[in-house]
Amino acid sequence: MGASIEPTTNAILLVADISGWTKFVRRHAVSAAHARQIVVHLLRAIINATEPPLTVAELEGDAVFLYALSEPGDLQSVAAKVKAQIPRLFRAFDAEMKLLSTRPRCSCESCSSVEMLRLKQVVHAGEVALEQIGKFEKLFGLDVIIVHRMLKNSVAAKQYLMISEPAYEAMGGFYDLEPEKRVEKLKGVGRLETRVFDEDQIGEVLQLLENEEGSLPEPSLGQIIKWRLKLMARSLLAMASGTMFRVSRDGSL
Repeated sequence: MGASIEPTTNAILLVADISGWTKFVRRHAVSAAHARQIVVHLLRAIINATEPPLTVAELEGDAVFLYALSEPGDLQSVAAKVKAQIPRLFRAFDAEMKLLSTRPRCSCESCSSVEMLRLKQVVHAGEVALEQIGKFEKLFGLDVIIVHRMLKNSVAAKQYLMISEPAYEAMGGFYDLEPEKRVEKLKGVGRLETRVFDEDQIGEVLQLLENEEGSLPEPSLGQIIKWRLKLMARSLLAMASGTMFRVSRDGSL
């Protein structure tokens, strides 16, 4: 059949989802070309902020699905490495959004309201099977379904971090913060105990990172001009061909 199912293995699963994207696109349908470019930049920033053992499983429209496989008895070590990257994904998203909102831009609605976008992350731990289909690898298993169903939750906020109880236990907490305990009813799955960290708590961790590592450098005038020219060129190309943009790890559109 050209495909082989590998035995199940433990993994930390993470989905970083851009909040408000559907509304953003519908509201700014006229400036859809720039809207697509904005999400490309934001998704690329998230992807480029990841490090091993996190691996990109799929790009899912306005979200990035990531996973980190664990050897037997090593889940806590893998969870700790993923935990260290969670705030960096928020920081990368915030930095790119700030950059997009301050660079010289056109007056279209998409470019003028990028600040409305936010990021939410959901994290789960469980068993997965990795299947090879031709040149592609795909994750299967109930826990893959669970981490995606976690996005459909009762949290009203646009930016937050939700960690399932199994993942929270594997991580041994999250930077000594006290989360809100919630029980989510996941469609077709059942009840799941979770821990939720709000935007203010995320800000505390980001401030801690900035104090330890320093703030991100401001872009140079040359970088701004280059980005602006690329934006204009891609807009003209999109209008001419109607094609979508793809994300690549090397930073090119």
